[in-house]
Amino acid sequence: MEPAVDRKAGIPEVIDKKNKGKSILNYQPWWFPNFSSKRTSARANFKRFDSVQHFSDHHYVSKGNASKQHSRYWANKIQADWKILEKDLPETIFVRACESRMDLMRAVIIGAEGTPYHDGLFFLDIHFPDTYPSVAPMVHYHSGGLTINPNLYNSGHVCLSLLGTWYGNTRENWLPQESTMLLVSIQGLILNRKPYYNEPFVGWTKWTPLGEPFSKGYSENVFILSLRTMVYIMRKPPNHFEEFVRSHYFVRARDIVKAANAYIDGAPVGSIVKGTSQGGSMKFRTEVAVFMKTVVDEFVKLGVKELQDKLKPPPVIHTNTSR
Repeated sequence: MEPAVDRKAGIPEVIDKKNKGKSILNYQPWWFPNFSSKRTSARANFKRFDSVQHFSDHHYVSKGNASKQHSRYWANKIQADWKILEKDLPETIFVRACESRMDLMRAVIIGAEGTPYHDGLFFLDIHFPDTYPSVAPMVHYHSGGLTINPNLYNSGHVCLSLLGTWYGNTRENWLPQESTMLLVSIQGLILNRKPYYNEPFVGWTKWTPLGEPFSKGYSENVFILSLRTMVYIMRKPPNHFEEFVRSHYFVRARDIVKAANAYIDGAPVGSIVKGTSQGGSMKFRTEVAVFMKTVVDEFVKLGVKELQDKLKPPPVIHTNTSR
């Protein structure tokens, strides 16, 4: 089967003609067994928005306490935000608000298909200061010590003009009336298809022969770091998302292995197109094969069976011995 490729978006979107136009990354072949369990149902039943009683492991837990008094305007605004999030969150974002500490919130964003972040879980701890919404909330990323984006530091700092942590023009700064769009903005502005161009002063090279080689190498490195983030999150899931993390990777494990095998075969990051001039580098293909063994070990701990045999070995480097 030769996949059709949509090249309009820069990184190809791979379409399976026999699967009614769906992306191959979401396609489950007949030879992958269907499986249902408490974990698959737990993922399906996990509400996109809900409230919890407390967050003992929240990054900003020390910035207040349950007895702190806030203004009525502040409390009404937070409650209004909750109602909007409960109704309007996209399928790839899940949020937990804190009942005893309304200034705290936790969110997870699922990495989008077609990006080097696909299938990953990226957690954010959010704190709403007393002057919210006049000022932006504070946001901390669960980095695991890894820098997976120019805007997401290994310290957990989120560098974004929308949050007032980076300079930008007026249109890019915090707008109180659009406060509930924060998470969607982070997903679109940061966890995107070509994160290299989030680096300062390189945006002008986008889609050019000067910038694309650097972008490709950066995205390859990001995917490896995304795999490392998967392992970090599976081993240390944030409070109130423990079963969601396990369920997500239990459900997505086989597709992640399938995508990794495509990368090992030479497909570019974010697609599984083979035999193109923009295929993955040999270094990337080898690193994927090597580290995926660790990822698969974690999947097996979740109860996903028969994955080791489906993971491809590192590519063989052929040397020309002829004279």
